[in-house]
Amino acid sequence: LIKSFLDYLRYERNYSEKTVLAYSEDIKQLQEFAQEEYGRFNPLEVEAELIREWIVSLMDRGYTSTSVNRKLSSLRSFYKYLLRQGEVTKDPLCKITGPKNKKPLPVFLKESEMNKLLDETDFGEGFKGYRDRLIIEVFYATGIRLSELIGLDDKDVDFSASLIKVTGKRNKQRLIPFDKELGRSMQEYVNVRNQALPVRSDAFFVRKNGERLGRGIVAYI
Repeated sequence: LIKSFLDYLRYERNYSEKTVLAYSEDIKQLQEFAQEEYGRFNPLEVEAELIREWIVSLMDRGYTSTSVNRKLSSLRSFYKYLLRQGEVTKDPLCKITGPKNKKPLPVFLKESEMNKLLDETDFGEGFKGYRDRLIIEVFYATGIRLSELIGLDDKDVDFSASLIKVTGKRNKQRLIPFDKELGRSMQEYVNVRNQALPVRSDAFFVRKNGERLGRGIVAYI
């Protein structure tokens, strides 16, 4: 399908080889991301969630919003072609909005605003509610990065020493202390999680199927 699309650009749209190569690299980049995250890539089964996770990963790796939007443009052309060919019935990018070109300055919450968020937000009952609330608490109390949070395993959380071991950029490890209040919240989550999901991966934060959380889910939360 990818080769057919590139031939279409080359022979029917008369695009230059340089432009065709750029389209090819963009699609290949998504393919590599999908294979790394989910173990396989089928362009006919791509969902919007995968695209969103890919966008986040690109931004985390330092790509500018202009570069990311150009890559999305390549994918939009690819899926418009697949729609015309009858290979797919919907475009996974139809509801995807690219990042804004001007990155806004960070907005900081006051302690009172954070307390209001945690106290007045209804996170829901059961495992998912405990997990979603705890994710926000951990971000706020520790300053942990998103990639570090989703990379946490159970063995990385030392309740007796009140320490979290995280693996950051370039595989550098560091220890983050946490207070008793966050420790209680984490232990409550673990108890609820273990009861709700007796079979799961080694990850600390997991989905309903027991597998490790992805970037897209955390970003949505």
